[in-house]
Amino acid sequence: MVDNVLLVTSGVLTGLMAGLLYAFQVAVVPGLRASTGTQHIAVMQAINERITNPVFFLSFFGPTLLLPLTAWLFRDRPQFPLLVAAALLHILGANGVTIAGNIPLNERLAKVNVEVLNEAEADRIRQDFHELGSPWMRFHWIRTLASVAAAALVLIACLSRETAS
Repeated sequence: MVDNVLLVTSGVLTGLMAGLLYAFQVAVVPGLRASTGTQHIAVMQAINERITNPVFFLSFFGPTLLLPLTAWLFRDRPQFPLLVAAALLHILGANGVTIAGNIPLNERLAKVNVEVLNEAEADRIRQDFHELGSPWMRFHWIRTLASVAAAALVLIACLSRETAS
C-alpha cells in the first residue's frame, strides 16, 4: 500500500514539474519573446522572484526525495529500472540543470536595472536570454525534456504495476 501511494505521489509531483517546464516553454517564452526588452527583463525578474515558494519547492524537490525512495521500495520488481531512470532524469536533468545552468543566468538577470537601460540594450539582453540557441534556452530544453521523460517513466511504472504484480 505505501509503495503504491509513493509511486503515485512521486508521479504526480514529477508530472507537475514537467508540466510547469513545458508550459513555460510553449506559453511563457513565446510571450516573452514578443515583448520589449525592458518588459522581458521585468517579467523574468518577477517570475524568478515569485517562483521560489513552497508549492514550487514541493514539485521541484519532492521527486528528488520520493523517486529514489520509491525505486528502493520497488527494488525487487520490474518497475525498479524505470524508477531509477526517472529519479536520475529528475535529479540530474531537471534539478541539476536548473541549479547549475538556469539559476546562475537568472541571478545575473536579477542584477539588471531596467530603469537605466535603453530599449536597445534591454532587447540585446532579451535576445541573449531567450532566443533559440541561447545558453538559458539550451538549459531549459534539457530540463524540460528530462522532466517529461521522468514523468513518462513513472507513468509507465504505474501502468505496468498491475500486470507485473
